[in-house]
Amino acid sequence: MAAKRRIESEHRRGAPVERPELPTNLPTIKLKPQRPERYQHPWVFDNEIVSGPSEDFVNGGLVCALNAKGRAVGIGFLNMNSRIAFRYLSRTTGETIDAEFWRKLVSKAYQYRLDRYRADGRLPVFYRLIHGEADGMPGLTADVYGKYVVIQMLALGLEPWRKELISAIAAEVPGIEGIYERSDSSVRGLEGLEEQVGVVWGKEPPEQLEFLDDGVTVFVDVRAGAKTGLFLDQRENQAAAAGEAVGREVLNCFSYTGLFGLRAARAGAKSVIEVEASADFNALNERQWQRNGFTQPHKIETANVFDYLRELARQDYRTDMVILDPPAFAKSRANLEAAVRGYNEINRVALKLLRPGGVLVTCSCSHHLRLDEFRSVIQMAGLDAKRELKLICQRGQPRDHPVLVNAPESEYLKCLILAVN
Repeated sequence: MAAKRRIESEHRRGAPVERPELPTNLPTIKLKPQRPERYQHPWVFDNEIVSGPSEDFVNGGLVCALNAKGRAVGIGFLNMNSRIAFRYLSRTTGETIDAEFWRKLVSKAYQYRLDRYRADGRLPVFYRLIHGEADGMPGLTADVYGKYVVIQMLALGLEPWRKELISAIAAEVPGIEGIYERSDSSVRGLEGLEEQVGVVWGKEPPEQLEFLDDGVTVFVDVRAGAKTGLFLDQRENQAAAAGEAVGREVLNCFSYTGLFGLRAARAGAKSVIEVEASADFNALNERQWQRNGFTQPHKIETANVFDYLRELARQDYRTDMVILDPPAFAKSRANLEAAVRGYNEINRVALKLLRPGGVLVTCSCSHHLRLDEFRSVIQMAGLDAKRELKLICQRGQPRDHPVLVNAPESEYLKCLILAVN
């Protein structure tokens, strides 16, 4: 009983509970003393490691992590050439990392999505199957688009398990015909990896996939579109924004392939203008409008959003609803100040364009800009624009993009819907 009380006490204090030693056949790393909030974080940074394995260790291999007292605390893969040097795979005593380990993780991730969407009666036509660390598979993203799965592998430690991971996805997700890799992110360079794109299992997806999602026909280019084809994390936020678009003139900025605007039109928007810098994305968006047959006036502009908004302000243009869904301005904490200026400017100008009673939908996908910081930016933009703001709702990531409470970085998406007077 005394031992049980001691363990429970350590849980309450946030200290790691002592565990029996993990397998001794793995190389080891020793960690510096850690703050309590770091105990259950899925990453260990390079400056948190006191000592590593022998010089003949191959980066990307498995190691056992020891805490500052020399006790085993987990298994993961190590890349000493990366800022994120160690990524936990398991904290369970005696865990064996093999094909069955990965199969169980993929199966668990799939079941998690089934559980989250059970009330809907089905999974969405496109959804995130694997969300990296939140699903216990650090560096791995897998998105399902109907009969195809698109994967991104952004950590060196995944490479030795490539075959096992692809086989597990093919086995656990029913009805798929092909798996396509889009590991073409610059993040791979930070891991010492080259970009990799192409079919890795089954059929190659067609150049354009077509889906009917909540009454909107959506085109997806998984081979050349951004990320894996769509920004799936905004799907539920698009639906929420559409609920405020009824009868309004809508200006959708950083529109990508236009799903905020299309869902607004489906909900009954009076008109839609979409602004996006990419002519290719705009061409796909125009094809979607034609395919959907929406009759509202609409215009798709190829332009720099900052310049476009400034010009509208000079013309004293007014509208009923502005949607801002920019790329991440803050790529690191080092450039956060410049990012805050950017967010302030676009929101300040957007607020000035709104008629009384208008609606602003504003988003940030940078995990370096915390929610409280983003709220503060919007508050200051409102003061600068001399507009009163009322928060209609505050949203984040959808059900298929889980947030790890122990990893603040995993909560990256912010979406505020505001009434403006």
